[in-house]
Amino acid sequence: MSEQVDIAVDLGAVPPALPEIVSLRQFAAVATPAPPQIIEGILHQGCKMILGGTSKSNKSWCLLDLALSVASGQPWWGRRCEKLPVVYINFELHDWAIAQRVNALCAARSDCKGMGDTLHLWNLRGHNADLTLLRPKLEEQLAKHQFGLIILDPAYKVLGNRDENANGEIASLMNELEAMAKSSGAAVVVAHHFAKGDSTAKSAMDRMSGAGAWARDPDSIVVLTPHEEENCFTVTSILRNLPQLPEFVVSWDYPLMRLAADLNPDALRRPQSKNKVCSDKEFVEAALGDKPKSFSAVIETARSQLGMSPATAKRYLNRLKEAEVICQSGGLYWAAHQGVGEPERGEGSMAHMPIKE
Repeated sequence: MSEQVDIAVDLGAVPPALPEIVSLRQFAAVATPAPPQIIEGILHQGCKMILGGTSKSNKSWCLLDLALSVASGQPWWGRRCEKLPVVYINFELHDWAIAQRVNALCAARSDCKGMGDTLHLWNLRGHNADLTLLRPKLEEQLAKHQFGLIILDPAYKVLGNRDENANGEIASLMNELEAMAKSSGAAVVVAHHFAKGDSTAKSAMDRMSGAGAWARDPDSIVVLTPHEEENCFTVTSILRNLPQLPEFVVSWDYPLMRLAADLNPDALRRPQSKNKVCSDKEFVEAALGDKPKSFSAVIETARSQLGMSPATAKRYLNRLKEAEVICQSGGLYWAAHQGVGEPERGEGSMAHMPIKE
């Protein structure tokens, strides 16, 4: 059994003094209210978050988009953001590459305005070091500002000699991030990559590469898992301090991810050898076909052709109707997408039905 290594202590750091034990009466008398939610329903100020995803899943673009959203007080993936000063600490990209990305995002996010004094960039490519050594220098600069959100991208650039597979060493890294959050009062967000192989075979919080501490230490985890539709990702949140959110899908539309409400978050990309979850397109083609159908006919067809339970088929039907992929009128359902089987206008009582183009 390997000995747990505390990198900070090994480098000469002195552990801080412990707080006093208090009674329930004392605790209740000084109970601290919850801090503001920087990302509604996902992240409080002063907490830690990890954005996990496969390699080249545009995690840095997502974090830059988040930086713009918070700096301007605009929504990020449909979640309201508190307007606060943000610093994006870049350890990976050249200055010119960051400039190109910010310009592209600003052009695509016309709703994000007034960020001249709230969005800050700190380009530290070439200054990568163990976060235990780097943190005092970072905090010296951060203390000159009052940031609400600090983004470090990517996490592996500040590992130093830590082994990402060693729980004790990653716990030490998380302690450094916690110390940074505590000293600055800001939320701290980092990005981390998935392990190789079939990510869908694991629970969402275990899809990230390396030690379990990557997933068990942060207060909030947002996971991007490849969807069966190309360039789309199912977003799963694992939250310590807030209610869990329903999964949803985002689609890559350069230079940012956009909500894809018409896609089924359960339809993850899987190896060919595994059974695929029914895609929305398959549901529409199989359950609705090219003629309008009654509710009971759709449910029965989904059961016989797709092996779906009535509850699952109803969930597909309601969600796709809300997303305007399926139309409904007079007790009948039909596909709204052109070329996916619209009802013919000349079919007797169907001639008057509105067809969504």
